[in-house]
Amino acid sequence: MILKYLIPVKLSLGILPKTCLLEKYNLLEYNDVVKALKGGDLRLLRHALQEHEDQFLRSGVYLVLEKLELQVYQRLVKKIYFIQKQKDPSKAHQLKLEVIVKALKWLEMDMDLDEVECIMTILIYKNLVKGYFAHKSKVVVLSKQDPFPKLNGKPVNS
Repeated sequence: MILKYLIPVKLSLGILPKTCLLEKYNLLEYNDVVKALKGGDLRLLRHALQEHEDQFLRSGVYLVLEKLELQVYQRLVKKIYFIQKQKDPSKAHQLKLEVIVKALKWLEMDMDLDEVECIMTILIYKNLVKGYFAHKSKVVVLSKQDPFPKLNGKPVNS
């Protein structure tokens, strides 16, 4: 019973439960939420929240889970960063907003540059991403040292 409330709190701290734990205690409603966090898949997170909305609302954890959306955005940006780092290490810290828009479109999330810029601003403000905007070139310049800080001092599981 306590895991129903503990898992969302741990998720908000960046600590992801193993699938075997969710299966053992029959908490499979969190499975897709965890997968979404791991993969940076906003579509999957929204689907999981919608599918189990009644259950999460009754438990009183829906709002906590909804706030995980920022962590999903962070994970998506982190994945884009690592892909770009493999292609061109010298420019890995410069993320074009257009690339993030394309990734979101691939996830069937229709957002324009302004919306993505707002999301990135929130990520920077909340210290989920270290960096700043180069407004003229529509680029987010990430810190070369630790561009994705740990949540509350704990590493986010990959």
